[in-house]
Amino acid sequence: MSMSMRFCFAWWTRQAQVAETVDVIIRNGNAPDLPGMEWEGKYSRYRRLYKLAMDEARAGRRIILVAEVAGQIIGQIIIHLNRADPTATGYLYAFRVRPEWRNRGIGARLIQEAEAALIRRGYRRALIAVAMNNPGARRLYERMGYSHFAQDAGEWSFIDDHGLLQRVVEPSWLMERSLPG
Repeated sequence: MSMSMRFCFAWWTRQAQVAETVDVIIRNGNAPDLPGMEWEGKYSRYRRLYKLAMDEARAGRRIILVAEVAGQIIGQIIIHLNRADPTATGYLYAFRVRPEWRNRGIGARLIQEAEAALIRRGYRRALIAVAMNNPGARRLYERMGYSHFAQDAGEWSFIDDHGLLQRVVEPSWLMERSLPG
């Protein structure tokens, strides 16, 4: 299912004391978005994971949502769908908003759209992991109704863009939210 949602943000810039309005589009990601999801190389190490997620999205096992302004990807979230039990839990991950676009509601909108996509498919719960060293993200999730239910060692590995095995240790809080419907 293809979707695109437009919304405008208006805020006061501190420098000029004038209102700035920006048109933000949240839509399904597609293959041409892959380079933009790397943020000028900052996340190129995840290139293979993004490609795999895109392949899985085409097969209906994941959903990729991107937030875009003037053709630039400024945020993203990936949803892993549990096909064995679609009424169970959808897992939200790879969620990020560019630093210069944070605290403008874009992250909240991405999460809301991810939850709406799950609800449309009959899912009853959303799960997200947040790094223990990221209290700002945890506060966002708590404001959005997520509750901490467990800790996770956050140990995983992947093959990077150079074909090398990378091991990650990022202790996390697991947070969940019951979805309406």
